[in-house]
Amino acid sequence: MEDDKLKALFADFQPELSLDSLFMNRLERNMESVEIVKRRMEEMRARNRRAVAVAAIVGFVVGFLFSLTLPYLSDLVAGWQVTLPQESVMSVVADWFAVIAWGVIGCTAVIAAINTYDMMTSRPIPIEEQVRN
Repeated sequence: MEDDKLKALFADFQPELSLDSLFMNRLERNMESVEIVKRRMEEMRARNRRAVAVAAIVGFVVGFLFSLTLPYLSDLVAGWQVTLPQESVMSVVADWFAVIAWGVIGCTAVIAAINTYDMMTSRPIPIEEQVRN
């Protein structure tokens, strides 16, 4: 019984076919859209790779430069530590100075790398690239 209803429903169905030229124009337009999206994704992938490379270099350089100051700061803290009372909270900070300093250096390098990545990925696309597409 349900088969008869389905047959009757499809028997009355007469789809309207569009012209071949309209279909081909629409297909070509859709294919061009796909190509534009593919090209844009490739550009974004290359841009992200560049941004990661630059961010890693900046993070490394910042960490390296800050680590160069560590011996001077350690000498300064060692001289300062002599003047502190033994039970002082600041003497604990002075005892743990190397750990705290490396933590600050690491955090600074990571923040510099993250900010560099954000700047590299948020810059606008040059006009030449926009016109070309």
